[in-house]
Amino acid sequence: MTIAHQRSSSLKRLGCAAATAIAVLVLGLGLGLVILRMLDLLPVSVPQEATPTPRPTRSVEPTAIPPSPMVSPSPTETPTPPPDTPVAPAAATPSPSSPGSGFDYGIQVHLFHLDAGYVSQLVNNMHFNWIKHQIEWKEFEPSKGQYVWEPIDHIVEVAHEAGLNILLSVVKAPDWARGGRSEEDGPPVDYADGGDFMTAIAQRYCGRVQAYEIWNEQNLRREWNTGRALSAEEYVDLLHVAYDRIKAVCPSAIVVSGGPTPVGYTSPTAIDDFEYLRQMYEAGLRDYCDAVGVHPSGFNNPPEWRYPPPYSERGDSTAFRGNRQFYFLNTIEAYHSIMSEFGDADRKLWATEFGWASIKNLTETPNEGYEYATDNTELEQAEYLVTALQIARDKGYMGVMFVWNLNFAPVRGADDERAAFGILREDWSERPAYRTLATARTTRELP
Repeated sequence: MTIAHQRSSSLKRLGCAAATAIAVLVLGLGLGLVILRMLDLLPVSVPQEATPTPRPTRSVEPTAIPPSPMVSPSPTETPTPPPDTPVAPAAATPSPSSPGSGFDYGIQVHLFHLDAGYVSQLVNNMHFNWIKHQIEWKEFEPSKGQYVWEPIDHIVEVAHEAGLNILLSVVKAPDWARGGRSEEDGPPVDYADGGDFMTAIAQRYCGRVQAYEIWNEQNLRREWNTGRALSAEEYVDLLHVAYDRIKAVCPSAIVVSGGPTPVGYTSPTAIDDFEYLRQMYEAGLRDYCDAVGVHPSGFNNPPEWRYPPPYSERGDSTAFRGNRQFYFLNTIEAYHSIMSEFGDADRKLWATEFGWASIKNLTETPNEGYEYATDNTELEQAEYLVTALQIARDKGYMGVMFVWNLNFAPVRGADDERAAFGILREDWSERPAYRTLATARTTRELP
């Protein structure tokens, strides 16, 4: 073999060895990368979904709201909420009860012309499961068969999306349905007209509105002015029509009878609410409702007091102490007793309105007839609400309890008599009752 041939053979062997070495190196690197990825030691590029930009919370303009619901429900501008706007407590929300199944927590709100989502969030921050909203029939059917649904559509959609159960309280017949009568408020002449409206509203919102209260404080003439004497029997006739119409189109809807106002006497302008409830039962109430509405007001008396009061605090308005109508406990206990008399003790009482008024940090002078609002401090308002809810839960016969109210101070102004019952101030800042109720729900003091 020549030297050249030996050199050529050597080079070939070296080339093969190098190629083999490179192949082993590449294979080793590949296996190493696979192993590292299997051990999650190397980052793997995965397409990331874009994180949606949080939608800013819109505030509600803290000014008086026009009374007509015909205006668009959304405000033109969304000013920034005050810095002390209530924030949800950190703990988890307690599980809500099934609608209508038993005791639960609610509050009356006003949503028209406001950022309904913002107000709904305030309720969610309290861990309350129900809202009540009043629907003045005369505003939504200005002439027979002409319905104005847009404002109600909006608030129902927003509250439903917020996971809130909804009670709509339907009141105040249009003038055209009252035979031209415009003095005060009242029912329709032909109850079928009311039935037509209830058919339309219950069918439209079936599954999104859980309950309907038929009328409000109908034992007062200003709410039930027919030109005749007040009559519980006539009211039950209207309730009968409404109940049948609602159940025909939405069987799952809960029908609540209108809550009488506590009145410890009978006159041309009012009927004693205990007597009125008895008359309602005599007219067949138990066949035409799923729950009985009640308005157990406390005035300036603690919720655990009964009439006659155990003592009188110096300086308090004694005018609101001398009748059982001024005591929360007297009202709910007597209503249940009357229901028992008529064999209806198992039906729930829904407090569709209850509360304590305080003008502290709102205004200097109470409205006429609301002098008791001077006696209650804001801390007492908070304490009384929590205690009343505890009492009601322990009773076993109370259903949903609707605090009166969340936001009438920013809606109507601090001088409005309804504002003193509210748990938000005129600038949307929280009163002690707001935080106390939210905390009590979170800590399970109100389970």
